[in-house]
Amino acid sequence: MAPFSLPPDTVLPSDKAAILPTPLPTPTHGSGGSLTIASSTRINAPPSKCIDIVRNASDYPSWNPFCRLVKIDSQPPTATASPEQFQLGTVFTFDVHFNPSPDSKPSTKSQERVSVLEDIVDPAASNKVIGHRVCWIQVGPQPNWMLRCERVQEFIEVDDGGKAATEYRNWETFYGLVAPVVRLAVGEGVRRGFEGWMRGLKKKAEGTTDGE
Repeated sequence: MAPFSLPPDTVLPSDKAAILPTPLPTPTHGSGGSLTIASSTRINAPPSKCIDIVRNASDYPSWNPFCRLVKIDSQPPTATASPEQFQLGTVFTFDVHFNPSPDSKPSTKSQERVSVLEDIVDPAASNKVIGHRVCWIQVGPQPNWMLRCERVQEFIEVDDGGKAATEYRNWETFYGLVAPVVRLAVGEGVRRGFEGWMRGLKKKAEGTTDGE
């Protein structure tokens, strides 16, 4: 199977999140989606640091205003890392906040399963590792023909004046009969949430605060 990659002419919104005019494919569900919400930004930290932050479930309250709490529901039998770290096959539940107010209550809960955890390689450079990818898919409660989705986050190394930096690429594509309803009901909330997630991750990885 060929490694997953987006079409070479794909451009994601820079330093913001947006609903794209054309849905993007994902590694598990492929093409044919109804809705994609995406964002991207430059992070002045190496890809390994960025993905480690995203994989560390216990630390989400310190940086993530969109999904402020993560509960690990189960780990795969082959798990060898920390029990609080996302691994391939980890099942977990997010507390999702569509309201950006710091004291807001969760808008909903969403159970997910890590579907992809892999290095990104450059086949033109002897398969050199140039970044990392983590994805997760929603676990029910509706059947897949009704609604399914996959979140994709990529952390690709770029050169920033001799220092390692990261191109952070993030998107989620929704599929199924009720995906258009999702867009109307929570599309804007997810878009705002992705912006908060992106900015929080950037500040956490770069070691900055709002006052810096």
